[in-house]
Amino acid sequence: MRHRGGSEQPVKGRHANRPKARKVPTAAPSVADLQKQVVTLTHELKEANERQTATSEVLQVISSSPGELEPVFQAMLANATRLCEASFGVIWLCDGDAFRSAAIYGALPTAYIEQWRTGTLYRPSPHSGLVLLRHNF
Repeated sequence: MRHRGGSEQPVKGRHANRPKARKVPTAAPSVADLQKQVVTLTHELKEANERQTATSEVLQVISSSPGELEPVFQAMLANATRLCEASFGVIWLCDGDAFRSAAIYGALPTAYIEQWRTGTLYRPSPHSGLVLLRHNF
């Protein structure tokens, strides 16, 4: 037999590099299994379409608002809140040792909305999630 490139391994037939075929179970899936797969795949497709639509909407806002961050933050938050099925959301920006709201969306308490409009900084306790989140970035 011929040898490849001077190696000691003989050249094998044309099908030598093909992966071995997997053994397929002979039993057909049940109707219930197929219905579960259809439900799962339909749900995954719906979620993927929602994410794609949300991304498209945010990109449209970005392209129509060059240099303006507030409309972009609002669009991002509105879509994220909708995708997460949340009743409200807030985007926080770190400002030194404090945070300020960059965008709010949904049914928030009136006092919070007023604080956001005035630009008041929020200084969380050392054990709050915001402080822990900031230190991990």
